[in-house]
Amino acid sequence: MPLAALIAAQEADDSGQGLRATLPVAGRTLVEYQAALAARAGAETIVILVERMPGELARAVQRLRNEGAAVIVARTIADAVDRFDPDTRILLIADGCVAGDAAVAALAVAPAPALMVVPDKPENALLERLDSEARWAGFALIDGARLHATHAMLGDWDLVSTVLRRAAQEDATRIEGGADGEIVPQLVLEPKALAPVERALMARGRRDGAGWVARYVHRLIVAPIASPLAARGVKPMPIAIGSVVAAWLAPLFAAFGFFWPAAVLLPLATAAFAVARAIGTIWAPELPARRLLIAGRHAAALAVLGLLAMMLARTLGWGWVLVALAIPASLAGLDRARPIEALLGADRPVWLASGDALIWLLPPLAVLAGWPWTVAALALYALGSFVIRLDALARRAPSRLAAS
Repeated sequence: MPLAALIAAQEADDSGQGLRATLPVAGRTLVEYQAALAARAGAETIVILVERMPGELARAVQRLRNEGAAVIVARTIADAVDRFDPDTRILLIADGCVAGDAAVAALAVAPAPALMVVPDKPENALLERLDSEARWAGFALIDGARLHATHAMLGDWDLVSTVLRRAAQEDATRIEGGADGEIVPQLVLEPKALAPVERALMARGRRDGAGWVARYVHRLIVAPIASPLAARGVKPMPIAIGSVVAAWLAPLFAAFGFFWPAAVLLPLATAAFAVARAIGTIWAPELPARRLLIAGRHAAALAVLGLLAMMLARTLGWGWVLVALAIPASLAGLDRARPIEALLGADRPVWLASGDALIWLLPPLAVLAGWPWTVAALALYALGSFVIRLDALARRAPSRLAAS
């Protein structure tokens, strides 16, 4: 049966300045977080029940629609109920309630009716008590037939609370909220209560990545920069596009013989892209057009390498062109090895050469050894990574194939 979601957005926050649904979190709103939870759990349609439509909520709905979510606004309970077929499974989210992805995903696949629960402890006092041991976490799974029957019986009465009590009376399946350890379910009444949710979203945007640059360099840059920008609603795409433009300024400088500005611009562009990607992945699986943007940056770095090789060839001999060619050839070989790694179930070592790794090594090596030895060192690192990795995969292949 299809899964849909019904999100209540009717109560004011503690400040009286707006709805709970419009409380800010990571540059967006609480209702967008709730809608994202439902979408990741498999909800194909999201109905938001709201009597009045303030501007901030209207903008949040439009952002969700722009990102491809099928969002419907219902002004009355009758309108909301009419949006669901009797055979639809409905993920019900109470006004101002939050939880983690794992708990919501477990609820979405449970037999209906099902309730997400937390222990009856003082820290959960704002949530509705079910019995002496548990409180309702604000998330439930019901079917459309139950929703229609409840509305037919009570009309526009307190639908959410009534559905909850009927589900409890039917010995609904109970799903422990907060078992994933990510976000503890709670009822949010003011902005500061969303701090754990915001931290979890920001951590999602600071994924380590596979290489040493992502883990040990970009992490230091992204953490203090991406979070404040995201909290202010800064969009990632302008930063990402700016990083590509900055990268292409590097070969422009190099074409006139200014290789030092080029060597500085390339790492800065790489860091800017890491910030943009971190902001973009807070609310989405990946930054749009990521591969194209990365290709644009790496093409700029390749152009700088070509210009540097031509300069060395004119002064030291054309053999340096072959040395420089070993760098993109080795990186291409490492990239072609990815399907083999996936087939063999081999994790990629963190120390392997990559485009970003070579870009970050360029300035310090140039300071320590000069341009000729810098190109030689980068070529040795890239070629050595390729040879060592190919040898490791060749050694792993017979045992892996024999086991299968």
